Amino acid sequence: MTETFESPQEEEIAEQLATEQELYQTEQQLIDFHNEGIQYGHPSYIKYGIVTLLGLITEGTDFLDLIGIGVLVSKPVALFLTAVIFLIFWLTNTKQKGADDYVAKAEELVEAVATNLAHIERRAFQTAKIARRLGATRFAARIRISSRLVRSNPLFKFAAAGVANLIPFLAVFPWVLLGICLSYRDEKKSYQNAHETAREIAEQIPEVQNL
Repeated sequence: MTETFESPQEEEIAEQLATEQELYQTEQQLIDFHNEGIQYGHPSYIKYGIVTLLGLITEGTDFLDLIGIGVLVSKPVALFLTAVIFLIFWLTNTKQKGADDYVAKAEELVEAVATNLAHIERRAFQTAKIARRLGATRFAARIRISSRLVRSNPLFKFAAAGVANLIPFLAVFPWVLLGICLSYRDEKKSYQNAHETAREIAEQIPEVQNL
């Protein structure tokens, strides 16, 4: 039985190939994550156009509170329209949750990448240059800053505004429109956070910058 022995040079080449393959997989993981976050743009103009129109109708009926018997008409209408708007927000909240989860996952991903690069660096001295090129430590610190953003709940804010709008005479203030504006601001901020996190990844990986 003949045994085959690899020369030191062959072992070094095999190690380099394994390192390059592992590096490629790490970069591809970050590229895929970047591509996911860059898709978050802005809230749906159609959705907010619809809820704003419903909000304007709701606020218009609230002025009937100034007439004694008008409360009997305005409150059922306001309650129905507020419920419809809340239902629209509830059914379309998935994308915002995804954006918030994306920012939350960023720190875990970068920590995993940094750990993997440290493992590569221990395996071969020359891969230390690769790790430094990726800037793992600096990148992880920047992502932690973004991932500490507080999650907001637009459904709760709109629900609170909707309840205030059902209180007689107090409903003269445009609570529903205020709740819609706050919901839009929170949703837009969630998408901006996800988009900025993706940009931070792009700033670290040359392959992403060339996409």
